[in-house]
Amino acid sequence: MNMFRLRQDGASHRMRREVQSFRSFCYLAIASVMVVWLLPAALAQTRASDSKTESQNEDALVRDVIHNEIESQLRDNSLWCYREQQQEESKLNKTLEVCQTNDGDLERLVAVNGRELDSAERRAEDERIQYVIGHPEQLRAKQKKEREDGEQERNLLKVFPEAFHFQCESESGNLVTFQFRPNPYFRPSTRASQVFHHMEGTLVLDVQQKRLVEINGRLTSEVKFLGGLLGHLDKNGTFVAKQQEVGNDHWDLSFLSVHMNGRALFFKTIIVLEKKTLFDYKPLPRGETLQQAADFLKRDCDIHTASSSGK
Repeated sequence: MNMFRLRQDGASHRMRREVQSFRSFCYLAIASVMVVWLLPAALAQTRASDSKTESQNEDALVRDVIHNEIESQLRDNSLWCYREQQQEESKLNKTLEVCQTNDGDLERLVAVNGRELDSAERRAEDERIQYVIGHPEQLRAKQKKEREDGEQERNLLKVFPEAFHFQCESESGNLVTFQFRPNPYFRPSTRASQVFHHMEGTLVLDVQQKRLVEINGRLTSEVKFLGGLLGHLDKNGTFVAKQQEVGNDHWDLSFLSVHMNGRALFFKTIIVLEKKTLFDYKPLPRGETLQQAADFLKRDCDIHTASSSGK
């Protein structure tokens, strides 16, 4: 086999891993950082200190609560059904209904570009979902990938307090806004965590509920993969993520927007432009099966369709 082809294929594979790693950072680290807790007593202590001690206390506070958050994630086994509106670059806008199960997440397409599916399209969705249930290897593969992403998410989250300094910016009622900026002494141990050196932004926390309401981040400089040999991401890439309490003291993602541009190996353009809005969360029984989830999705779709046609 041609040695150049081997090297080219190897470089392409590495580039895909680099891009996937950064996309994983965008989607997973954001969702993880969104659930930072805050202790009001510790916050009061930092406000009473001088600016240097205040910064140190705020950094320590985030370090402590992120440790608690990681443990909380590992203990959370709740299952939910929700609606998700997706907007992606050069793709049709979609509205999905998603049900979580212990065997994987089951999705049902309910609208395209704001138009609800007609009866033939709904029957096609019924058939597709039954096929997925009868051939669960796709769901298992997706679930395995999500578990791996979750592990990477937690690893990134563990180093987040070390990678940034935090400073209280403003307060409004129960909401406190923190700025975060790179810690120049942070030494990343993975390529994914190298991105932290190029990022700054804000966290908005609800101190009464001890939850993060919003996170905004921006790339302050170009991100180079392997010194630029495998590509780069442009300065001023942005992301916004919001969460809220959706029921039963469970907080979850309500909005995500990621906009990144750059170049990959062989001058391929990288464009990560995606928006997601998640709403209408409903709790599900812990032992919900795939077929039960499919039945729930169909009933909910039929009810929503009947309601819409009656308007």
